[in-house]
Formats: sequence, structure tokens, C-alpha cells
Amino acid sequence: MEKILIGWGHASITPDRCVNLFGHFSERLTDKVRDPVTATALFVGDEKDYAVMVSCDICAIYSHAIDMFRKEIKKQIPEIDPKKVVFNATHTHDAPGLASWIYPPVPEGVMSPDEYTLFFVERVTEAVKEAWKNRKPGGVAWGYGQAVVGHNRRASYFRNPSGNKGASGSVVHGTSAMYGTTDHPLFSHLEGYADHGVDLLFTFNEKNELTGVVVNVACTSQETEGLREISADFWHETRNGIREKLGKNIYVLPQCSAAGDLSPHLMIYKKANERMLKLKGIDMRHEIANRITSAVEDVYPFAKKDIRKSLPVVHMVKKLKLKRRKITSAELKVVKKEYEGLMKKKPKNHNEEYVRFIYLRRCRTVMEKYDLQRKEPEYPTEVHVIRIGDIAIATNQFELYLDYGLRMKARSPFIQTFIVQLSGGGSYLPTERGVKGVGYSASVYDNIVGPEGGQQLVEKTLEMLGQSCKSKTAGS
Repeated sequence: MEKILIGWGHASITPDRCVNLFGHFSERLTDKVRDPVTATALFVGDEKDYAVMVSCDICAIYSHAIDMFRKEIKKQIPEIDPKKVVFNATHTHDAPGLASWIYPPVPEGVMSPDEYTLFFVERVTEAVKEAWKNRKPGGVAWGYGQAVVGHNRRASYFRNPSGNKGASGSVVHGTSAMYGTTDHPLFSHLEGYADHGVDLLFTFNEKNELTGVVVNVACTSQETEGLREISADFWHETRNGIREKLGKNIYVLPQCSAAGDLSPHLMIYKKANERMLKLKGIDMRHEIANRITSAVEDVYPFAKKDIRKSLPVVHMVKKLKLKRRKITSAELKVVKKEYEGLMKKKPKNHNEEYVRFIYLRRCRTVMEKYDLQRKEPEYPTEVHVIRIGDIAIATNQFELYLDYGLRMKARSPFIQTFIVQLSGGGSYLPTERGVKGVGYSASVYDNIVGPEGGQQLVEKTLEMLGQSCKSKTAGS
């Protein structure tokens, strides 16, 4: 086995102009920065194979931005195979967006999504170049801890509490609701599980000094979503906390595991939690940071007892085809009726027009998907599997419901499997029970791929994991 090489890079992706923040159905123009949003890159590999993992404080990274990056990296560093670079978003709702089609055009003088995409690609390219340049012999160690961060955010009811089974251009009502009230007499349970595991990968230089850590948790970075300030959310405090404990100059690369139906927001016992935060004198972002930092600090001294400097690195990249979620003619009829109603609606102000634009776009997307499902019944998506010794990293582009990630982890041949969502896209991929309960994130407005395709993703990812586990040479 070859000696392992490690290289870290970092760049600010904080814009220097007013932008529209991405992640809600409202306009949030701002040039204020609460804390910086960044891109962190890690090269890990040997002379035979490698991966460059890039984590970005952003809501979602779409394929057009990745295509632009790949062209740029091929031009600037032809030695790097662009497909060996894999992205993930932390899913902060307080950063600029890369998609010009989601919201109405921004006012004059505001940085547009297209302009920000150019800036984003330029800055991320610098982070990758730095990681490539900094690669040197080193070592890795891994470990597993626990931290309560994510919670299931879908409330389920004995029956539809709203009595409304129609569409709004945003939500199709059912027996489940994202952030639904839990003090309602019809409340039954939270729809799914929560995963409090923390997968950790530590990197070291030749002297066995810590250089960085990959932190994988099943939770999106949206504790203070809805701000009118640019922010990395709880990962800002978490990075600071880890550096305070383990070294001020170490790199911290966050990954969001399968968490399409999770968030940091408590659904039950909210007042009890608020009371405890008040007694502690901190906010929830600091509380989450303390929990993750404690997990890292707890695992680190034991993980570093087993630093590996020679081990197999295998990076497999495949374009999978998954069955699209089928839209029925009855569902299409409802959406068309809603679209017609929205077209006739006369907004009273800018905010109403802004929301109307989004709802119309969502309706049009459903109609387009209905036509496309007959011509192209399968949806192409890129998946990366990276083997690093006895652990593996498996990516997907979706806001993937937790159950799928747990199925992969439970059946994986590796001792630890880091599931990484939002790696090149952003649509929800719900479970069977999610689709049955409907609600936001599980309706025809929100999905490209449904439960059948979700299980295909599980099985095909497990095939790749099995192949990489057996392989001792470079992946393909």
C-alpha cells in the first residue's frame, strides 16, 4: 500500500455585495454578514487514487455550478481529474443561492445568482488548488461519537387536521406536516427516527500532529434560518469550538448526513429547552456547537491511538439512473387548476407577487415533470463512494430522508459509512411513509425521485460500497 497524502485548503465564499438569501419563500436582500460562509477542501489519497472533498456553507450546490467548476479546474490544474472532486452543502438558509430559476430576478445593484455562481466557482477553485498544493505524507484516524443535533421535523396526525386535501402551489395537505403543531388533539407521533451519531475522520501530518477533522452529522445547518444576515449557522460556532479545544489552526470540514426529514428544531418540549438555554446563558447555536465539540473532543484521544499512514484509497464515481416519482393524471389536474387560479390572482403588493412567482414556478415544474416522465422515466444522478481504509464515504444529491441513510449504514461492509447528502442538487427524496403522509417535502411539488427510486439508490450505493471494499486498486 502507498503512503497516504493529505492536503487542506480553505476559501471565503462570502459575497462583498448585497444578495438575496436562499432557502425560504420570501425575499431577503442583505449585505450584512453575521459570520463568514466558507468552502473547505480536503485532498486524501495516494499515488493510485484520491478524492478532493469540498464542503460549502450554502443551501444547495446545483449541477450547473459543478460543471462550471470542472471546466475551470481542468483549465487551471489539468493534473486533477475533475470528477474526483466531490461537493457537499451544509444547507444553511442564510447564504446566497446558485439557482437563478428559483426566485424572481433581483433588483438592480443586487448580486444575482448567476453572478454569485461565478464568484463561488472562482473561490472554490482556489480552495481546491490550495488543497492540491498542500498535499503531503500524513495519516488518518477515524472514530464514532454521539451528539443530539437533528430531530425529525414531520408531525403525524390521526387524520388530516386541516380538512384540506387540495394543493396551494406549495403544500399538499395530508396526515403529516413539516413543523406541524404537536399540541393539537389529533397529533399522533413524529413520523420518523433521528440519528445522533457523529462520524469523524481526523487527519495528521508526518509528526502525528492533528491538521483537521471531517465531522458528519445527520442535521441540516438551519437553526437560525430566516435571518437577514449572511451566516454559516451553527457550523460557525462549531468550528470555533473545535479549534478552541483541539488547535486554533486545524481545518474543520462539515458534512450533512441523510437528513431530509430532520432539522435542529425541537418539535416537542420547546419551552423546557428554552428555559435551559436561558439558565445556561447561551443560544441554541452555541448549544449545538457545544454538543458536537464535546463529541469530537471525547473521540479524539482514542481515535489517535490508531493513526494509519498506509491504507487503500478507492474513489468510485458512477452515474446512476433512478426511477422518477410518477405524477398521476389526477395530481396533474389539481396542479393545473391551482396554476390557473394563480395566473388570475392579482397580488396586492411586492411580497404577494414574489410568493406568487415561486408558486407558479412550482406548478410549472410539476407539469414539466409529468411530460418528462413518459419520455425519460429514469433520472440520472451522480454518486461517489470513497473508501479510506476501513471506512467509506457515500454521497447523493438529494435532501435524503433519514431511513435511506440508515439502510445504507446498516448494510454497509465498512465499519463506518459517512453518508453525505446535498452533493450536487437539492430536491427531497421521501420515504414510503412520507409520501403516504404527504405534506411539504413529500408532495409532487418537492420530489424528482420517489420511494422506489430511493430504494434503488440504497441498493446501487451498497453495490458500490461492496466493490470498493474488495478493491485494492484505483476506482473507476
